[in-house]
Amino acid sequence: MAGSNSNRSDARGEPTADQLALWESRKAPRSRRDIPAETLKALNAGWIESRTLVEWLSVDRVQLFLSLAKRCELSLDSNDRGELQALRGTSALKQSWGVAHVLSRHVALGDNAYLKLVEHRSDIVREWCALLVGLVEGMKFSRRLAWIKTFADDRNSAVRELAWMGLRQHVTSDPVATIGSLVPWTGSRNERLRRFASEVTRPRGVWCEHIPLLRDAPELGLPILEPLRSDSSLYVRNSVANWLNDASKTAPQWVIQITSDWLKTSTSEETEYIVRRARRTLEKGATTRPTKSH
Repeated sequence: MAGSNSNRSDARGEPTADQLALWESRKAPRSRRDIPAETLKALNAGWIESRTLVEWLSVDRVQLFLSLAKRCELSLDSNDRGELQALRGTSALKQSWGVAHVLSRHVALGDNAYLKLVEHRSDIVREWCALLVGLVEGMKFSRRLAWIKTFADDRNSAVRELAWMGLRQHVTSDPVATIGSLVPWTGSRNERLRRFASEVTRPRGVWCEHIPLLRDAPELGLPILEPLRSDSSLYVRNSVANWLNDASKTAPQWVIQITSDWLKTSTSEETEYIVRRARRTLEKGATTRPTKSH
């Protein structure tokens, strides 16, 4: 980065507005080695949010949390520090879950510390807050949705992903009831909330556990899928298509039937797009399946 050290930080060691502006204009790295040391330091300090998957994967979440705990005056005990140390060298996702567990012992939903963290400049800190929503014991799913809404609509896509992952375990434990709570989100004007309803209920999902009931009986997800079958948002359509593609791996005939029904009742390009992507695994299997010799 250009400029002298005096232009990079203030008397407290915090980055100046000029330095933040420089980081905001940075180019997206293709690999970790392309991330400048100063940018990585800023990510690990929580001064800036990650822009790409490469940056997100590169953040040292333990270092970031220890820095955050010091600034927020969190009193970490030996158990906390032991758990944090055990996270070193693990995956980014495992680190975030582990840090969220530690954070949950020091911060409660709605308290002053939590409210400050929700607005934190770092997307990693905000994703920890999203995971906290799922870690609270004994809370009704409808209340969790009220708390997770901020993160489901976050400006950063990584936070939005961690938001649905944070509630995934609750959908897995009671798919029918949670789908009932999610249906109103399919009618939201906000495409991010509509997409959340689809993504959190995917039978297989990405980087997460399967939902056995929806994997084996995907028709239970129709209250979520039907309202979104001609969605105007590509962000939502891709999620719906991926949902059905997940289902096609265990219930291929059902996916063929439901997508055929959609094509009969809807002539929109949006529905055709969803159906085409939803059937991609089925069609790939059909084209690669060996033919019988006569």
